Amino acid sequence: MGEDEGRSVTALGRRFSETAHLKLRPLCVFESEKVPEGSKPFGSVDRCLAKAVFICASGWTGTLHIGRDAKDGVCPGGQCWTGLTEMAEGLKYFISTGTPSFRNGAAEYLKRDPEMVVASRSRVGLVRPPENYLCVTPCEDFRDHMGWARSILLFSGAEQTRNILALRHFGTPEVFTSTGAPWGPSCASFMSYPAGLSTNCPDNLIVIGPVDPTGNSWLPPDIMSLGIPLKVAKEMVSDLNGSFLIKRPKVAFPDR
Repeated sequence: MGEDEGRSVTALGRRFSETAHLKLRPLCVFESEKVPEGSKPFGSVDRCLAKAVFICASGWTGTLHIGRDAKDGVCPGGQCWTGLTEMAEGLKYFISTGTPSFRNGAAEYLKRDPEMVVASRSRVGLVRPPENYLCVTPCEDFRDHMGWARSILLFSGAEQTRNILALRHFGTPEVFTSTGAPWGPSCASFMSYPAGLSTNCPDNLIVIGPVDPTGNSWLPPDIMSLGIPLKVAKEMVSDLNGSFLIKRPKVAFPDR
């Protein structure tokens, strides 16, 4: 495999898929000035951005996009976490304890109180809007003319996740800051954080997720997500041949 091919999004996805034994399609999260040919608005697939992303990884739809003129049908939280709208005042209650004045008191009980929601959201920093459109597509379908690739998204089982994270640690001396599971909705774990939309998310962090249990109704119980910034994904793939995944594959995937 030549250097150029090894750095292409298609090749990155293929290498991750082959060496980590992935069953779901690796995805590329990218920004685009225009709607990619054949792309569907996220809201036409599902109200939940994250669920639509998982549907794409499962092979039931192709390229998806969201932007200021293509956000209809997407939940207010998803619009907020992609930088397209401000966080509604009532969401701090909905995420925590609820209030009669917002959604008739409905609550997710994901935070101790509204103040905790506000404090956590402030630590996220600015979530900038995409360059016109934020898109997701299978890695095998991405082409450079479609836009700017920002991150690779993998869905993996427990053993696969352990191996991929071990590959990340193979190529970095950082112990605590190269991988992490930051707070936020599934759409932030899948796209916003690893794609660099959040100013306070480190740009070398593999985002392990989701940490939002509201997606448990559609995400299989044995699946996790790994959002990998593009430059980190390239480093990891370049490390493959020297790592345990190639040199000691029976350690990574033992015969049982």
